[in-house]
Amino acid sequence: MQWTALIGTGLGAVIGVGSTLAADRMRWRRDTRERERANLQVLYAEFIEALLGARDDIDQVSKQADRSPQSRAQSVRDVIAEHGTYTKEYQLELIAPASVIAHAQDASHKLALYRDTVLNGATRDDPPCREARGIFRDARKALVAEMRASLRRQLTLE
Repeated sequence: MQWTALIGTGLGAVIGVGSTLAADRMRWRRDTRERERANLQVLYAEFIEALLGARDDIDQVSKQADRSPQSRAQSVRDVIAEHGTYTKEYQLELIAPASVIAHAQDASHKLALYRDTVLNGATRDDPPCREARGIFRDARKALVAEMRASLRRQLTLE
């Protein structure tokens, strides 16, 4: 019996199984990263949607100068909670990078300041309302830029 043939066959089998396992591991890691990235994209989109929905409602109330300040305040008081903004922010905190979380918290805070400006009686054309709206817009833009950067970083890990 040829021992060299037997050893060569065994070595070939070990190499074949090892390379198959390595390829499967790489494929699994790539698929896992793709799922994580897709989950992030969904969470990011849902959070931005909640922010913008609340912002739109606040904006609509701020345009209603013919209504009493108390009536406008009542309409805008719970807008952020109604859109699930804080719930979606907490979901982000579970899986998003720290830089995105910080920008999300900042945007939520700036949205609350905009809401509070309208809650306190300001209408759309009042300088405090314009300023609060602009501050929120800048925070939202910074958040979106950071979300995009984090998704790009996810791609480079692959």
